[in-house]
Amino acid sequence: MPARFDSSGAVKQLVLQITLQQWDKSQQSAEHEAARQQQPNRHSIEADNVTALFDGRLLLDQHGDSHTGNRIRYQLLDDRFLLIDRFRFDLQTQTVEFKAKLESNVEPLLLATLEQGWIQCSYQWRYRVEESEFIFWRYETVTVNAAFVEQLHSQLFLHSPPIQSFANLV
Repeated sequence: MPARFDSSGAVKQLVLQITLQQWDKSQQSAEHEAARQQQPNRHSIEADNVTALFDGRLLLDQHGDSHTGNRIRYQLLDDRFLLIDRFRFDLQTQTVEFKAKLESNVEPLLLATLEQGWIQCSYQWRYRVEESEFIFWRYETVTVNAAFVEQLHSQLFLHSPPIQSFANLV
């Protein structure tokens, strides 16, 4: 696939910053909830925390407490579509879609076109975990900050508010 260029001919990279908050049933008190709300969902981008994927077309910056290791899954389809968790980013048209259910007959919802600025998407989820012969529910809030940029700078998601925010997508 040819690289994505803007009208000036500059190469655009997709930058994703993912913040993951996870907790279990024992952490659902008002105090626990207040503590989670105090945690930031936008961070400075530090070079030692960024992973370049797919020949540098994606820069991934992950934050949070992933109890399950690499919980966020991603793959590149047809050398154009990046699937990451419940999102599909089109690297050519610079669009982002969200899929509420991971079923083939459910069409994704177009959220935004990312030609200027950045967006923030968040949703809550839960899933069953089996650990040390115990079965329990793990809850999480996933926040994805996304932008297409010509040049990465550390304050990308801090210097301005998102052009659009999407909360509670599921």
